[in-house]
Amino acid sequence: MTRRLLRYGLLWLLCLAGPTQPADTSRLHLTIDSPEAGAVIGDPGGMAFLSGKAMALYGDFQPFDIMFVIDASESTDAPSGADIDGDGEIGHRRGEGFLGIFGRIPLLPNTDRGDSVLAAEVAAVRVLLDQLDPRTTRVGVVVFSGDRNSLTPDAFTQVPLTTDHEKVHRGLDEILDIGPNGMTNMVSAVDLATVELLGLRSAYSERRPGARRIMLFLTDGRPTLPMLNSTIQNARMAIAKAVRAAKLGIRIDTYAIGKDALKEPLVVVEMARVTPGGVFTPIRNPRNLRSVFEEVSFAEIEKLEIENRTTKSPAEHLIQNPDGSFSALIPVREGKNTLEVFARATDGTEARQQVTVTFLKNGRVPELTPRQLAQRNRLLENRLLQLQKRRLEIQTERDEAMRRRLEIEMDREKAKRRSDELRKELDLELLEQ
Repeated sequence: MTRRLLRYGLLWLLCLAGPTQPADTSRLHLTIDSPEAGAVIGDPGGMAFLSGKAMALYGDFQPFDIMFVIDASESTDAPSGADIDGDGEIGHRRGEGFLGIFGRIPLLPNTDRGDSVLAAEVAAVRVLLDQLDPRTTRVGVVVFSGDRNSLTPDAFTQVPLTTDHEKVHRGLDEILDIGPNGMTNMVSAVDLATVELLGLRSAYSERRPGARRIMLFLTDGRPTLPMLNSTIQNARMAIAKAVRAAKLGIRIDTYAIGKDALKEPLVVVEMARVTPGGVFTPIRNPRNLRSVFEEVSFAEIEKLEIENRTTKSPAEHLIQNPDGSFSALIPVREGKNTLEVFARATDGTEARQQVTVTFLKNGRVPELTPRQLAQRNRLLENRLLQLQKRRLEIQTERDEAMRRRLEIEMDREKAKRRSDELRKELDLELLEQ
């Protein structure tokens, strides 16, 4: 045990020379795409739809190239603990109630593979994918597992980098159809994802000069390949691949999913640490993976506020996407309204943008692009959900108030009955005296 700790300690020291995030002050890129200045808008609900982008830049404006790297090894067949496929049932290991009698049996069949760790990975990727702007963000998918045959590849380009996000969704469907299998070759996964992000000769993806390249690496374990029974060597090679990716300008964010991945997290911790801006995220419960991905951001924006300066009313509903794009619904009044967006980057850099529009109650609703329309619909759905939640809270408060009143009445009746009983006892005692 001591020897293993010493080896890991030496490996840790070897990685200390890895690149770090640049310390230069950013230039905050802040734009309002819709509505246009001077536009005349209308809306039956008295709300203005506003969209734009806020992103901290360390140089020229950069589009995003994002490669999802998904672990599909046999262990990802394990239940995630959540109803991922929404069929009303949560998958579990068959016969898990007998584990205490027969000991630990690690690979009992999953009752619902639609609720597996692999399904949770795919669902999380879909959540993030739907938040990305295809105008500025290409997305690809690499899937990895591994076998004992050195002549067969252990990582595959499921989807090359593309702006066709529907194609990515279809690729994710295919991953679920194939299902989990094999061991865990992180070395091949990082290597192939690097090749695709750089658009090298053997890649299926085309190179895009000037893109900000990001690898999102999801795994539920530790590297068991390419060297059999050699954890230290596999770890060293995986981290070396991450160092190479960092030198080529690639950021790696890693996600360690489940207890097994967190028992020996050195590789995923170091893969993120040695790359510029890389982030390691531990996810003890796989069922939380989706909610974690809802909070992912590459824009390095610490604060975003949208306000109608004319009425001093803040945006009622705001969505910030990982690539810096945002949208909001803002209350407006009849006549001219000045809408302002304020953004602050993580390094403290600030910026403001304003647009003045004229609102007419019976005016024409402005035309939106398909993406803006999707964002507006998402905002309206959120607004509806919040209204429903508020109605439920109000009803719950009323029910609670009624329960308290009934409880008081019941206690009052009990107290009266007890008082009557005590009075009778007291009268009886007085008669006896």
